[in-house]
Amino acid sequence: MQILITSPYPLDSPKGNSITALRIERLLKQAGHQASAVHGTLPTGADAMIALHATKTYPLSAAFKQQHPGKPLILYLTGTDLYRDLLERKPDCLNAMELADILVVSQPASLSSIPEQYQQKSRVVRASIVIPKLEDVSPPPQPSFALVAHLRPVKNPFLLNRALEQLGGLPLHAYTLGSALDEKMIEEAHSWQAKDPRFRWLDNVPYPQALSWISQVTATINSSHLEGGANAVGESILLGTPVLASKIEGNLGMLGDDYAGYFTPDDPGSLATIIRRVIEEPEFLQLLRQQIHTRQTCFSPAIETQGWLDCLTAAQALNPRPSGK
Repeated sequence: MQILITSPYPLDSPKGNSITALRIERLLKQAGHQASAVHGTLPTGADAMIALHATKTYPLSAAFKQQHPGKPLILYLTGTDLYRDLLERKPDCLNAMELADILVVSQPASLSSIPEQYQQKSRVVRASIVIPKLEDVSPPPQPSFALVAHLRPVKNPFLLNRALEQLGGLPLHAYTLGSALDEKMIEEAHSWQAKDPRFRWLDNVPYPQALSWISQVTATINSSHLEGGANAVGESILLGTPVLASKIEGNLGMLGDDYAGYFTPDDPGSLATIIRRVIEEPEFLQLLRQQIHTRQTCFSPAIETQGWLDCLTAAQALNPRPSGK
C-alpha cells in the first residue's frame, strides 16, 4: 500500500510535526508498506494519506480527497488543532475534520475535545519513542532542571524563569534546550540569563545530546499552554526522569490523572512550589520517579505501528473499492 504522510513543516525542521511524520513513515515501511513523508506537495499514486495538523495541511487533504474520493484520509490532530483552532472554529480545521475518514489523537485525554459528531471516527494512537545511543555530555550540577522546548509562545518557555524569581537564592541549576524562532525570544532568553546565574539557555541542542541532558537532570519541565502530546515528555518518561508538567489535557493523557508532578498552568508560584518540593523532599522525588516508571510501557513502536495499521483498515472499510478494481 502506498501511503503519504503530510507534514505542515519541512521534513528537516526540528519541529515535532516533522519528527512525527518521519517516525510514522519509518514504522509503516517496517510494516511492509510504501510510505513517504512529504511537505507541501501531493505526489500521485497514493492509496491513502495521513495528514498531520488539520488546519495547516487542509489544502493537501482537500486536494487528495478531490483527486481520490474513494481513498482513505486519516487526520492526525495536533495540540494546536484541538486546543486553539477547534475552539476558535477555524474553517480549515473544521473542514479537515469533516473530510477525514478517521481522526487520530496521540493520547486518550484528547478524545474529550473532539466534537460529539466525530467521536465514532476517532482513535487513539500513542506516539512511540526509541531512545538512540546517548552522546556524552558533562553531567550538570545537581539539583538541575531542564525545560526542553523551542522558544515559542505556546510553549510558555519563560515560566521557568518567572518561577526562579520566586525561589530566591535557592541553590539549583536550570536550563532551557531549544531554539528561538524569532529575535524577540532570543533577546528575552539572553535577558533572563543575564539576570540569574542559575539559568542557562543552551539554544538548539542535537537530539542525542538533548536526550543525555534529559537523562541526567533531576527533572524536566513542560510549561506549555497547550499540547497534543509532547515528544519531550515521552522521552523523559522513557529515560526515567520525572516531568514537572502544566496540568493541561495533553500532559494528563501522557502522565496520567493521578500523577503528582503537575502545577497550575501559567502560574510561576505553582511551578516554584513543586521545584522546591523536588529539592527539599526526597520522598516526593522518589514518588515521581516511581510514577514515571509505570508509564514507560506506553511508548512501544509495535503498539504505535499496530495503531496505524488498525486506522488504515478502518478507513479502508469506509472506502470500499468498486467491484472489479
